Amino acid sequence: MPRIFNREELSNVVVNLRQKTGNGQEKVGTGIFVVHNQNDLYLITASHVANDMLLTGEYIVRGANDRPVSLSLNDLIQDFNGNVIPWVHHQTDDLAVLKLNPTQQAINTHFQNRFLPSDNINSNPTIVSRDIELTSFGFPNGLGAVGYFSPLTFRTFASSGLITLNRADTQTPADFFILENPSIGGYSGGPIFDISIYKHGNMTSTGSGTICHGIMHGTISDQTGGKLAVVTPSYKIFDLI
Repeated sequence: MPRIFNREELSNVVVNLRQKTGNGQEKVGTGIFVVHNQNDLYLITASHVANDMLLTGEYIVRGANDRPVSLSLNDLIQDFNGNVIPWVHHQTDDLAVLKLNPTQQAINTHFQNRFLPSDNINSNPTIVSRDIELTSFGFPNGLGAVGYFSPLTFRTFASSGLITLNRADTQTPADFFILENPSIGGYSGGPIFDISIYKHGNMTSTGSGTICHGIMHGTISDQTGGKLAVVTPSYKIFDLI
């Protein structure tokens, strides 16, 4: 049975991805650490976020006293000696995974209780009910990873089942579901959870376990100003791990 995580615990499995681009600018996104088959460690994010990460990219996690800790690619992959980050990209969907082989020092210092078990990821090609409250985690506009580490959350609901749209980055068709609320730049690559903790007045009850239902793709909008968040369904992750 999947574990139940509260929102503070889930803050430990998300990572802020940052890549400086010159002139004081940087590209930012969100990722999530996942463990599969008990021993296989992965970093998962949106493909368009992974494409921005170079050898000099920063991977920022929560450290002691909620201070941000910046990790390098060499901290994540100890035998890395090439010139290209070895991300594996989904053939059709906006997903990418990096299989990790962290240094022992990084494991001992930074990676304890850091990984979401893949049992907590929805592997079925079904979309969460529109009646279930969802929580998105991420770093909009890079907030939440400087000074103190505190990823931002917003609560929402699914507003569709599976729907096929053109990806914002490649303009090729992919499968998504839609949220009622818009996303913001920096949330891309972040997880969307059913926390499975429900409050009824002064009473708190739990469901069947915390489940990740998707990875944030971005926002669609039109000339009227309407905006909706677009999410890659989580079962697509299992094509890559």
